[in-house]
Amino acid sequence: MKFKMVTAWQYAKKNFVFPRNIIFFGLVLLLILGFSTILNFTPLAQPATAQVGPFSTTIPRYAVTAEFGRDRAGSDYTSFPTSAFASDCQKFCIDDSRCSAYTYVRPGVQGTNAVCYLKSVAPPLTPNSCCVSGVKL
Repeated sequence: MKFKMVTAWQYAKKNFVFPRNIIFFGLVLLLILGFSTILNFTPLAQPATAQVGPFSTTIPRYAVTAEFGRDRAGSDYTSFPTSAFASDCQKFCIDDSRCSAYTYVRPGVQGTNAVCYLKSVAPPLTPNSCCVSGVKL
């Protein structure tokens, strides 16, 4: 009596019958998904259009850093009391064309209110926990 070694793969390969209805339903599903994608297609980005009107289309945009626990002493061209948020001082610097840097001093350090210093040039950084500074890039 001879015994023949048959691996599981060889057995499955020889005795497996692939049902045809799986292929049919798979193709139908692909067609339905394909048509629904084509019919519902909307582009992710809309084309840019020129602005018509009295408003300028060349608005300068700036990135301004926020350096927590840092002071930039000197080169102030203006200072004023501000809210308790450093982001307000940062926004004033963004909106002012003369501003190259800013320093926000927390409330209670130089009085009861916070103080915002706008700077014409960016002085060097010094560590100081009272302040948040930044540079317009």
